[in-house]
Parts: sequence; C-alpha cells; structure tokens
Amino acid sequence: MGIKRPKALILKASGTNCDLETKNAFDIVGFCSEIVHINEFISRKKSILDYDAIAIPGGFSYGDDISAGKIFAIRIKSLKEDFKKFIEDRRPLIGICNGFQVLVKTGFLPEDPSYRQRATLYLNDCGHFVCKWVKMRINKKSKCIWTQKIDCDFYLPVAHGEGKFIAPKNILDYISKNNMDAIKYIENPNGSINDIAGITNEYGNVLGLMPHPERAFFGILKPGFYDKKYYIGLEFFRNAKIYLGS
Repeated sequence: MGIKRPKALILKASGTNCDLETKNAFDIVGFCSEIVHINEFISRKKSILDYDAIAIPGGFSYGDDISAGKIFAIRIKSLKEDFKKFIEDRRPLIGICNGFQVLVKTGFLPEDPSYRQRATLYLNDCGHFVCKWVKMRINKKSKCIWTQKIDCDFYLPVAHGEGKFIAPKNILDYISKNNMDAIKYIENPNGSINDIAGITNEYGNVLGLMPHPERAFFGILKPGFYDKKYYIGLEFFRNAKIYLGS
C-alpha cells in the first residue's frame, strides 16, 4: 500500500481565476487536491473539515464588488465555526492575493477572537493595478509553516489593485512584535505599511500573502530565468506537506 496523500481544498467562488495553478502546485508536491465552490459548503453538501489543507486562491471573487474579497469573506464567515476548528487544529490554510484580502476581511488575519476585521488591503499608492515580479524576503523569526527554510531573497509575481496592507498602529506593533510579518517586500510595489507582503497567525499555520507562489513554481516562468527546474514557489507548498508529516 502507498502512503496516503493529504487532501487539499482549493476553495473558489465566482470570479476566482488562479484555482487551476494552485491545484497543480499542491498536486505536484504530493497532495490529492480538488477545486470546490463555496456553495457546496454553505449548502452542507461538503465539509471543510474533511480536508488537511485549504487554499483560497487569487482572482476577483464576485467581481471585487464593494471591495476586494469582501463578499467572499462574508460568505466564508457563515462557516466560521468550521474554519475556527480547522485553524485551531493547526491545519495549513493559505490565502493568495484575493485570498489574502478574504482572510483579512473575515478577521482570520490578523486573528481576532470575535472575527472583527483589524486591517485591510487598500488601493495601491500608484493608483492602478500592478502586475510585475518584485523582490522580497522571509522573516526568519516567523513561525509560519509555509515559509520555513526559505533563507534567500527571491522574486515573486504580484498582480493586484488593492495590495497596500494597512492597520492601526497597535495592530502593526502586535504583528511586528510577534514576528507575524512572515514576508516582507524589498521592492514595495503598493506602499504596504512596514513593507508587509504577507502575514501569519499565532500558530503559524495560516498565511495570507499578496504575491503568487503558484505562478513561480517553475524557473522557466520567471522572466530571464530559463531554468526548467522548480523555483521558489515550490517551497511554500512543499513546506505544507512536510508540516503534515506525509
């Protein structure tokens, strides 16, 4: 008998457009993953607790009406008890780009016991959508399970119009003091406060980030980088599988 592959859920909504890339990333590192619409869980046809890991991928969920990720966040909060258990069980959860916007607007990041929104991702300082590769680095003191052993500066692509992380000073101080600022821009494309590109939670099992690791899985995807071998994006997904011990 072979080793059981952990199950990953790629949670989508109308307007999600990075679900296939995210699924492929999980599958390549050894997950058994599936893409499922949020409606399947709201109707209780499926349960998120049947999965070992969850990704909320990038895109423009519900057209980003009201603000980016807001409607998707409202729908996810109808499942907040299941998500609370999932997070407290310390299972891996990642929100990429629109997924990060969703996690912030659910109150899952920065974590809040009452699921109040404590931060947001606001319009880029430049005033328009930004799509390019930017340089960043990992906070090596972070507990984030998704970023372990990534010890070099690296480039990831960003593609967003609302990527500027802002929060009250007490929340920013809380994030910094506890090394929850898991990923920092070296080249800040949006004016994000304290150069924050991604944050984690107290346990380190939840990560929200604006850059797209699933779009940097193979070296050939990076401009001017013609190596067909795996690139830095692999490490994020492989770390989740290592963390699950499979």
